[in-house]
Amino acid sequence: MAYDFGTNTLGISNPFKPEGAAKAVSGLGIVVLGVIALLGVADDLKSDMVLAWVNALLGLTLLTLGLRHAGIGLFQLFKYFVGRSVPTSLAYNHNSSEKQNAERERLQTAYDAQELESMLMGRKNATFTEPEGWIARLIHTLVPRLIFNPYPIRNFVQELGGLVCATVVGLIAFGASYFVSVSGLVGNSGVIITPILSVLLLVYLIVQWRNTSHSLAAPNMRKLQAKTAASLAKLLVFAIVVPIAIGFAYSQLDSRSADQVQGLLADVVAFDAWWNLLLLIVMVFTVIGLSWVMVRERLALANPSTEVSEFRENLQESVHPNEIFINIENIVLANRRYKEIPNRMYQEFDPKLQEQSQGKGSFKGKLLIETQPEFSQLNYSAKFNAFRLLATIAAQILIFAGALLLFFTVQEGYQLYQFIAQQLFSLDGVSQVRVDAILHDFGLQLSGFLVMLFSWLTISAGATILARGTNLFWAEMQFSSLLMWMKTEGTFTESKVSTGMSIHDSTRSENVVVRSSITPWIITTRVMTSTFATSGSKNLEMPRYVMQMDKNTQELQGIVGEITQFLRKREAIASITNEQDLSSAENIYRVNEASRAKPDLLERQNVTAEKQKLEEQAAGKLRQDEANESS
Repeated sequence: MAYDFGTNTLGISNPFKPEGAAKAVSGLGIVVLGVIALLGVADDLKSDMVLAWVNALLGLTLLTLGLRHAGIGLFQLFKYFVGRSVPTSLAYNHNSSEKQNAERERLQTAYDAQELESMLMGRKNATFTEPEGWIARLIHTLVPRLIFNPYPIRNFVQELGGLVCATVVGLIAFGASYFVSVSGLVGNSGVIITPILSVLLLVYLIVQWRNTSHSLAAPNMRKLQAKTAASLAKLLVFAIVVPIAIGFAYSQLDSRSADQVQGLLADVVAFDAWWNLLLLIVMVFTVIGLSWVMVRERLALANPSTEVSEFRENLQESVHPNEIFINIENIVLANRRYKEIPNRMYQEFDPKLQEQSQGKGSFKGKLLIETQPEFSQLNYSAKFNAFRLLATIAAQILIFAGALLLFFTVQEGYQLYQFIAQQLFSLDGVSQVRVDAILHDFGLQLSGFLVMLFSWLTISAGATILARGTNLFWAEMQFSSLLMWMKTEGTFTESKVSTGMSIHDSTRSENVVVRSSITPWIITTRVMTSTFATSGSKNLEMPRYVMQMDKNTQELQGIVGEITQFLRKREAIASITNEQDLSSAENIYRVNEASRAKPDLLERQNVTAEKQKLEEQAAGKLRQDEANESS
């Protein structure tokens, strides 16, 4: 996702500074170990070329790992660039102004438009999916609130739970094999089965331990992982078959060879495997103990509500259907943008009008939109913050301890190489007593090397698990946003309205009025979403999960109020609002009034003249009558 600069920022600060500081210190410590290894190369070249090359390769390896680790830590301390387009959308964004960002984040969206619509209509949350696998179901049964957490945290807990199950089942399988060996069911070979199985058990648990660390990598945490018990079933079968196979192979040896094999195994693995097993179990419970405090705090913050606010009504308004859609999209919803950032269109408002004969028709349209998510800080307790910092520091100490163990493991490996080169290649002509002594010393050398090797594998894997698990609790960010779904259907009819139709009117207005019967259905909710940040250019491009859906009746009432106000203000009759046009119409009215005034004046003058004539005639007759009477 491109970095979109804006002066009005989202207020998201760098969450990784404490973790980055601890990583930088640990990385510098590993660099020091690499430098120490490289400083002895010059002297080793004079005495032992092999040792010089071993120290050179070891120094370069530690120097590379240390610089890389310190570089990651320092990178987490750098400025955290957050543009105006983050975080990732819930579904594909159809907003025309965000096409480039929509294409970049297409593979990171956690839902699609139909799924979000189904969540709103059905009052359900598709994020809380059913666990897959026997172990996953067991863990979710023991921790019921785990299902209400984001996928990375659920995967983290499932991996830790699976590790505990593997450890317990491995010890049970070893106990069963031990019983088979000491009970005499496999004959005299029982004396060598126990040390061999202890090593195999250790190897199995370390493999499980390291697989867990790889499963917690960020790319593997985007989807909910299944956790089955297939490997545990195989382990139980393995614990029964292996003792039988070892017993059969041991029975094929002669007495002298059997004694040598028994003595060598006793020197190599009789006590070393138990020490490493104890270290592994201690590491498992240390990692789980530190992680469980943080997990329990996160479980307490879960609020899996699935409530929405709904509006359904039938309206009779004199407005064209397209005007309704334009107003909702360009005015009502645009007013609800967060910091002037465009809304996210998951389902475009594409109105479809089906016109019929005689000015009648129907219309329908859908809209699914989310406002720009607003950052919402998680309210962790002081105890959680302290344990999170403690776990971070402990993880980095263990990473340094793992590098230190690698340093000593290589030294032990070189000592073993020297012993093999000097002693085992010169056994010809040596007495049997000397051969037994050499094999005994070889067993001790090999034992020391295996102790260091398994200790390094155990510590480094445990450090990786703890570091990656702790990183989840630094990285989680929550956002609050308005999610709105709207469906509008109805019918419309056209009719004409005319004004100014008098014979004396000089201006008139004819309007085609569209009478619409509108049935809107609006569902809104205030969603709380969660995502996991990283460091780098793609710092907030992980999938975003819906964790909570809350009623927002007041927001819905505001939206409905604005729509209703728009409908009430619509004008069905066109009028003149320009002052110049009003002045021109007034002048025309005066001219018309003056033209109608002249005929009226002539008519009044004719009536007056006729009246005067009649009055004169009447007066003349009266005078004539008076004259006749006097004569």
